[in-house]
Amino acid sequence: MRRQMLDKVKEAEDFLKNGKDEDRDAFLSYMSRWIGYFQHERLVHLIVTMFFALFSLMMLFSFLYFEELMLGLLFLIFGITTCFYINHYYLLENKTQYLYTLYDRISQRNK
Repeated sequence: MRRQMLDKVKEAEDFLKNGKDEDRDAFLSYMSRWIGYFQHERLVHLIVTMFFALFSLMMLFSFLYFEELMLGLLFLIFGITTCFYINHYYLLENKTQYLYTLYDRISQRNK
């Protein structure tokens, strides 16, 4: 998904620089469809990220209360996974919002 997101941002930037006005409506329709996919992916990753963060906190509090090594290990696993999910969600969130900006700039170009 990361590669697709970065490819679509590059396509939109290239169209903004070099695209033909007669191709604009087709390109905007194409980008609108991809933005919808990225919005859905962003929502799914937000939900998953929140659950992993919740599980991490649950394992941390359980580890602190019960002082079991396995709970500490689970906290570590969930915590590391949460960091990776946050990093991926950060990319999805920022690049999707950037695509909104590019979409608006393309749609308003040469009207």
